[in-house]
Amino acid sequence: MRSRASAQSIGILFLLSYASIGLAASEEGQFPFKFAPVKGQSVSIDQPAGAEVIAHLPKNKQQVLAVVETYEASDNIQHIALIDDFNFDGAQDLALLESYGYGGVNLFYHLFLWDQAAQQFSKFGETISNPELDAKRQVLTTSARSGPVWSSTKYKLEQGKLYPAVDWEAITVNDGNWQRLTFKNPQGQVIGHKVVSSQDEQSGDTGENLPNAGASIKVKKAALYNRPNAAAKTKMYLIQKDIVSLLDWQPTEGDPYSGAGWFFVRYQGKKLIEKWIEGSALVKP
Repeated sequence: MRSRASAQSIGILFLLSYASIGLAASEEGQFPFKFAPVKGQSVSIDQPAGAEVIAHLPKNKQQVLAVVETYEASDNIQHIALIDDFNFDGAQDLALLESYGYGGVNLFYHLFLWDQAAQQFSKFGETISNPELDAKRQVLTTSARSGPVWSSTKYKLEQGKLYPAVDWEAITVNDGNWQRLTFKNPQGQVIGHKVVSSQDEQSGDTGENLPNAGASIKVKKAALYNRPNAAAKTKMYLIQKDIVSLLDWQPTEGDPYSGAGWFFVRYQGKKLIEKWIEGSALVKP
């Protein structure tokens, strides 16, 4: 933990202003800083002693928000807070930088949503990382890197509340050409999977409307399996240059970064076939 004096020596509170995020940046440069959650109301955010951050609310109320890291100028931290409408309800919310990792690639935030009825902030249930907002689609995307793999989660609204609707995971096969999508309902239950092209992530679609990625068989004969393991081999096979749709992917058992894993594929020939196949047998068409 660094000293608050060192943190204040940074001098400026940088608020991201990426066009893709559309942040309404505060003009305040350091603790304390102020912003208006809604028109006509102002809150002040301070870090009076150590790492504890306090919100000064309307009607002279106070709210302890979180304990966050303090930084030295040598940390080269470009911002310590983000202000925007993270849950698309018309009020400005607050994200406080909690920590960073992977050489500054991953930025983690405590998110506080403004509750107009209670006249205070409500802490979001989980830490978010590298957030991006799509106000048109009302989607909050968070992303993080772990080892060689990037993953992201797209949050959607259900009855005014954000929930993690789709997880995107890069598949470490064929130079990362594909992504595995995991769909969840508002109760957190997994309701489906899909494999899409990595390029489709730039479309802004959360995944439901994206087509399944396709692949070509690159070996002379590729065996088909009932389950994603060698013991479930069938007598069926596909041949070189057959085209399949990718429905799902599972990593190699015991080590997600070893080998090419297994793909659940659909092949439309004289009859429809849906089976598992070794990832090493496939190539992007």
